[in-house]
Amino acid sequence: MLILQGKAKVHKEDHMACVFFYFSHCDANQPSVAKLWAALLEQLIQQIDTYDNIAPGLHSRFYQSLAGDFVYPTAYASLFHQQASMFKTVYVVIDALDLCAEYCDDATTQTISQTFAELPQNVRVLFSCSNSFQAKNFGAQQNIQVRPNPADVEAYVRSRVGHSVKLQHLQQDNQEMESLVKTIVDQTRESEMFIVAKMHLDRLEACSSPASVRNIHNIPLNLSEIFELSCQKIKSSAPADISLAKHVFTWVIYARDDITIDHVLQSFAVSTRVHRQYQELYPDLESLLRVCDNLVTLDNQESTLRLIHESVRVCISRNGLLAKQPDSEVARTCLECLLSKDTSDVNNRLFSYSATFWALHLQSVNIPDCKELEDLAMKFLCNTAQLNKTLNFIRQKDHERSFDGMTGLHAAAYFDLPQWVQGLVRSSIRINSSCSDGETALHWAVSYGRLNVVRQLLEHCADPNIGDSTKETPLHKLSTGPPGTRFEIAEALINRGAKVTIRNNKGFSPVSLAIRFGPTSIASLFISSQKDVNTEFESGWSFLREVFYHGHGVAESLDHDKKSPGSMARHRAVKRHLDCLVDLLLDMGVTLDQPTSDGWLPVIHASKHGSVLMLRKLLEYQPNSNLVNKRKTHNGKSPLRWALEYERWNTAQILVHHGANVNEVNKDGWNPLIHVTKSNQYEMVHFLVQKEALVNSTDNDGLSALSHAVSNRNKDISWLLIMKGALVNIPAQNSLSNIEKALQDKDLSIAWLLCMHHADLEQTDDKGMTLLHRASREGSLRNVTFLLDRGMTIGTADHEGLTPLHHAVLRQSKEVVELLTSRNTGSRFLDRPDKNGCTALVLATRKINITIVQILLRHGSSCELKDRKGMTAIHYAASLGFREALQAFIPRVKDINLTDNMNNTAIHHGVLGGRANIVRFLAERKADLEVLNAEGCSALILAVLKDNPETVRELVRVGANIYTIGRNGCSAMDFAEHQGNYKSRRVLMEALQPG
Repeated sequence: MLILQGKAKVHKEDHMACVFFYFSHCDANQPSVAKLWAALLEQLIQQIDTYDNIAPGLHSRFYQSLAGDFVYPTAYASLFHQQASMFKTVYVVIDALDLCAEYCDDATTQTISQTFAELPQNVRVLFSCSNSFQAKNFGAQQNIQVRPNPADVEAYVRSRVGHSVKLQHLQQDNQEMESLVKTIVDQTRESEMFIVAKMHLDRLEACSSPASVRNIHNIPLNLSEIFELSCQKIKSSAPADISLAKHVFTWVIYARDDITIDHVLQSFAVSTRVHRQYQELYPDLESLLRVCDNLVTLDNQESTLRLIHESVRVCISRNGLLAKQPDSEVARTCLECLLSKDTSDVNNRLFSYSATFWALHLQSVNIPDCKELEDLAMKFLCNTAQLNKTLNFIRQKDHERSFDGMTGLHAAAYFDLPQWVQGLVRSSIRINSSCSDGETALHWAVSYGRLNVVRQLLEHCADPNIGDSTKETPLHKLSTGPPGTRFEIAEALINRGAKVTIRNNKGFSPVSLAIRFGPTSIASLFISSQKDVNTEFESGWSFLREVFYHGHGVAESLDHDKKSPGSMARHRAVKRHLDCLVDLLLDMGVTLDQPTSDGWLPVIHASKHGSVLMLRKLLEYQPNSNLVNKRKTHNGKSPLRWALEYERWNTAQILVHHGANVNEVNKDGWNPLIHVTKSNQYEMVHFLVQKEALVNSTDNDGLSALSHAVSNRNKDISWLLIMKGALVNIPAQNSLSNIEKALQDKDLSIAWLLCMHHADLEQTDDKGMTLLHRASREGSLRNVTFLLDRGMTIGTADHEGLTPLHHAVLRQSKEVVELLTSRNTGSRFLDRPDKNGCTALVLATRKINITIVQILLRHGSSCELKDRKGMTAIHYAASLGFREALQAFIPRVKDINLTDNMNNTAIHHGVLGGRANIVRFLAERKADLEVLNAEGCSALILAVLKDNPETVRELVRVGANIYTIGRNGCSAMDFAEHQGNYKSRRVLMEALQPG
């Protein structure tokens, strides 16, 4: 214990582990080598900090059990070695190893010495052994011999004498005391066993006469002889003492757990019928030890009774100091305790022991020879109140829920008592009786892995399809039981008509649980038990669907967990599990081309979930069928479509290899080649084209695969499709052409590729616009340059009469205007009017963009061309107050007084625009101020009518005639007076005032 505690302190810091095992003299059958290493492996796993520290080999071996491949006994030592390699150092402590020295497993011929020889270097073994020769066989490199230290023996003797009332007289005679100490020390050293000193002192205390001290030299040194003397002394005691000694020995030796003084006293009271109210008649500890002549001792640390030495049991048995039938006697006492109606029994140590171990003692008894015990056991099993108290006590101790209504059959299942089932049924206990949660004895027997109880219950017509409160049948409980008996239990239930398709409250049936969690052997058994695997046990659900649905759910969850430790081992195990189940279903004639009632098809499921190996298996099972193109409904999706939409590229390739239609037609226009093109899957595009997919097929929008490749700006796919014959000019409704998409995305490399394969650059849209129009309208110098370099016509007009130059001006893109005018082919192009008669220069003027105006003028645009209103660029410039343009225009016009359709000159438009500065500017350049327009208005009359005093003042200042007669024979003054334009009249009156 000190070693274990010391190692535990440094375990976490130094990445060490310490495990232990001890053999007991009490065990008639020592544990096998496999159990030894399994126990050590379990302790090793419990000391792992994180899941990452589990050895890969252990991961792999564990998940192989999903397929029903259980660990062979000889494998546990190897698994321990693998897990030990995950630690820096592993300490293995084994006590009494010599008890297992000669043992070997009959099934494996594996010995403990063989496994020791194979231990890795980082494993350190410390073991105790009573034989030095055996220690060498185990490969011991260091021997530590344990012998009594004389000084320790002397100190022990003096301490015992000093604290013992019965031996105090020895201290009065120093010579006698020293002689006693020397004698005991010498005999203990000679026997090499410390227990000899204790036995001597115990005997002296028992008979503390001077004669006994003198006779100490005559006490034998051999331990067996010492024990024999004690047994003879006990046999010569009073009958009551002999009876008590037998009771103590029987319980100490045959008890299945450590027992205390209370256990012995309470059991003695039960066996001798001493009532609790007479507790003062119970023997005390001293009496117990005395009647046993100290062959039984009290462990002060644990407060438990034990033999003074394990070898004493042989002597006790030989001298008949045990009950004639020990297990029968203990079982009887336990049952009587459990049948007690004293409600305080649950706080009684004996009750706790009896509730836990009565059945183990009962199983060790040949019942036909013990009629009284049989009747007592049956009485207990039929006593509902006491039975429920006992079972609930045990379940609560094991942290399980307590229930009401448990019967003797439940107890037979819990305690593994198959031989009692028949008697309990005959005693009128209903075979299908259930406890408060609805579980029958058969549920319990399956849960606890009681194979023989299961068989007995079924033999007596237990219903294997009864559901508990959660609708779980006994088959549902298989997963909670020990793995060793699961298959045989499942087989027994199936043979008695258990249904594997009944679902619990959570929607899981036994077969779905077996498919999801394994093992494969159980799942295979469930499936094999069905006469027709194509039958739907629930609407839409067949066995193949269960395998695909639940099995692939687990596999898919593992796919998302590939980085976790052991994930690959788990993944392989699950794949093997599913593969085996599908093979079984195929062998049993499962149909693959008939959808379930709700339209489920296995090939579609495999296609959606990307199960490459599974899909290949299904298609190869029916190689010449149209399975690969089978749909749920006539208008449903094909397996290929599901695979591509779920991006299962490998699955899609398998489908195509097995004959999937790469040119399938769908009402919604879906097409395999178009789909993978839209997904930018170059490899799949190449694959489908190689498999003769039609490259010019279009969707419902009239778009081909090439159109989508261009939209995605995917050069590689665009090039591939064009090389395979894709047409670059397929028209599409309500969509841009391929070349226009490329230009819109500013992808000139694709645009160049399209042009090299005869893309139609001159095509127009519903507005009559060409690519050059749109590029100019967008102000895309790059695209305009590209198109011009490919020879597009500059002067083409759209339905509004606008040329690319018009659009560039309206966009106010000076770079594009500069480029287009630089490619000028003459004035016809520069001065081409639009639908409204506007030239590019007029539009530039209206945009008040002097830069573009100057570009156009530099390249020869005319300033005198009129639009439909008869207006020229100079008129618009005057109206807008665009002085910079006027400065550029006037030197280029022959007549500054050009009139529009209303006979308005530039100065009229300046007045109409309220531009006093423009009026002055034009007047300074000799513009005629007295021209009357079509309405008979001079510039001054027009300014008065507009009542714009600034313009009036400016006109008067530059010499406009106040008295010029205009419309209706009126002058400007007349209009000012009669129209009530007081502001203008005031200006005119000021002008008439003498200087």
